[in-house]
Amino acid sequence: MACFPIFIDIKQKKCLIVGGGKVALRKVETLLRYEAAVYVVAEEICREIGEKLPPAQRRHGHVTEEDITGSCLVIAATSCRDTNHWIAGFCKKHHIPVNVIDAPEECTFIFPAVVQKGDISVGINTGGKSPILSQTIRKAIEKEIPDYYVELAEQLGSLRDYVKEYYHIEKDRRDILKRVAAEAFAQERTLSREEINEIIRQVKQ
Repeated sequence: MACFPIFIDIKQKKCLIVGGGKVALRKVETLLRYEAAVYVVAEEICREIGEKLPPAQRRHGHVTEEDITGSCLVIAATSCRDTNHWIAGFCKKHHIPVNVIDAPEECTFIFPAVVQKGDISVGINTGGKSPILSQTIRKAIEKEIPDYYVELAEQLGSLRDYVKEYYHIEKDRRDILKRVAAEAFAQERTLSREEINEIIRQVKQ
């Protein structure tokens, strides 16, 4: 079954990962890229996770209800089926999004393969059927996103705010943004202020 993709802001929000191995490490690395407040609880925590998280955000031991409470999302990444199952049940009961690495049917969200460049994010999933395929698609997409898109996203965002403030006709706003984007794509770069001003002048004629 295809899952509906949705993007949420997790900046500085508590994201709990239960498990301390290599799978957990990959989740930690992804969440940190989005500036989440990542916490890890596990009986054993690998060295790499220890290097990425301060002591206050990692705890050795069994997961408890207190660990989970207040989480924006939870990832059950232990090697124990019973523990992962208990985490899933507790999260569902308390309406906390949960991803269970060894049981897609117990997940309330799928952790996607992620392409992230600046503010540009692309999430890929195969409905939990094939993580290998998701990663292959991720690598293919990553190669197709030019580096200048990161700066272009910033430029178009600033321009959008500008035209919303100074141009009150919706058609003019839309035409300015579309023409700037089209010219940037054609030139394969961001535009100078002079080039943008010329496009605005042409639209306003």
